[in-house]
Amino acid sequence: MSKKQKQSFHRRMLSQFRFVILNERTLKEVWSVILSLRNVLFLVSLIVAFLVGMGILLITFTPLREYVPGYPQESERQLFIRNLYRIDSLESELLQRDAYVDNIRRILENRETLPHYTERDSVRVTASTKNIPPVPVIDSSLYQHVSDEQFSVRTIAYESMVNTSINALRMHFYCPIRGSVSNNFNIKETHYGIDIVSDSKAPILSVLDGTVIFSAWTLETGYVIALQHNGNIVSIYKHNSVLLKKMGDRVSAGEPIGIIGNTGEYTTGTHLHFELWQDGQPLNPADYITF
Repeated sequence: MSKKQKQSFHRRMLSQFRFVILNERTLKEVWSVILSLRNVLFLVSLIVAFLVGMGILLITFTPLREYVPGYPQESERQLFIRNLYRIDSLESELLQRDAYVDNIRRILENRETLPHYTERDSVRVTASTKNIPPVPVIDSSLYQHVSDEQFSVRTIAYESMVNTSINALRMHFYCPIRGSVSNNFNIKETHYGIDIVSDSKAPILSVLDGTVIFSAWTLETGYVIALQHNGNIVSIYKHNSVLLKKMGDRVSAGEPIGIIGNTGEYTTGTHLHFELWQDGQPLNPADYITF
């Protein structure tokens, strides 16, 4: 574009025009304004920008966006978010379940356990069995009977209860929690423990001196803690709301190790499911402890 053409274009842009509104009958001037081509273009640009902005705001913050082709409806978006959270929770549960089963196998084989992640504590705990008393070979029968429900044996002959341990009868057991018994020990119904109902937030106490061999979350029984005691005795406490000890900790008889709760799929209310095992055999806690 030559210099003369540029000057001509600039003059046209700045040339002023009078826009007049007249009364059709009297031809009297009602309203008028002086405009230039530049002012008209600027005004049109402002109007277009305003309309585009209003359209974007309406589509973004009103239900009108659901009518835009390809945009998911609100119900579909909420369902997608819920499914995303469920998948994430399921993955976390499966990882904890796998770590749980693997550590139980290692404990029963008297091997060092693997690190695991406890979400409640938000810390990574490395458990070692160096200070844990050796687990007798006979306890491996317990693992062979473990199925989907952790620490719950589904197929043990009723005659296995005949051999009562003399050592256990001579021991003094602390009561893990004071309350009323809602479900008794029944080996025929594969209920290898006793359920005690007590006040919410009541502390769970260790029945004997021992070492924590398991302390984590499980899908079926919630927060579970298990202790290894002298005489090849294992005590198990299920459905806790909070665990106060971690694997490898030494505890004294009567020391708080958890808080009563209502966690896990197999719970029906706030209570403690308490089990006693010796040499891989379940014991009736009511034979040794007065609840």
